[in-house]
Amino acid sequence: MIVRIRGRLEAVMNEQALVDVNGITHGVLISPWTGERLVSTGMIGREITLFTLHYIEGGIAIGNLMPRLAGFLSESDLEFFTLMITVQGMGVRKALRALVIPVRDIARAIEMNDLITLKRLPEIGSKTAQKIVMELRGKVTGFAQLAPGEIPALPSYGDLEEEYQREACEVLLQLQYSETEARELVMRTAKAHPDINTSEGLIHEAFRSQSGKRR
Repeated sequence: MIVRIRGRLEAVMNEQALVDVNGITHGVLISPWTGERLVSTGMIGREITLFTLHYIEGGIAIGNLMPRLAGFLSESDLEFFTLMITVQGMGVRKALRALVIPVRDIARAIEMNDLITLKRLPEIGSKTAQKIVMELRGKVTGFAQLAPGEIPALPSYGDLEEEYQREACEVLLQLQYSETEARELVMRTAKAHPDINTSEGLIHEAFRSQSGKRR
């Protein structure tokens, strides 16, 4: 198993770092964040070290099994990544493409139940964001650099059965509504407007109705 690679960085292209090791160029898969860091810090043409995950891409049913390397700038980033790919539906390629911001910020979003930030990551939709929080929350505190007292309790959604209702509640929580206020506002709006079936529609109508009450 290859756990580390050291050599001269020839280029960053096509989601890979091309690393020359004694005349042999290795293509190491990297995240957008890693690629940006390598380029912005002027590492092209210089010696670098990447901590690697050695895996086999493909499957017996698909055929064409290929050995691959995914590389990271630190052992900590690699450790976080190995946790991330344990989430159901998160393959290596998908997880790499999602890493467009520092690991610390992603880990913080997980621990803070910040679904808005997670859903902004490439390849991560609403359901995947929720899975990530459910499966990794409490496991990535060290990466997030959060003190135990900073981690909020997971919200209780009560009677919010639909996913879009829970999403609307999450948005209101991010806007500094209390858990009770957010849940009650979403439930009241959903009951009054059963034709609305998107989180955006619920939030828009909730704000419109609140604005009308203040007049």
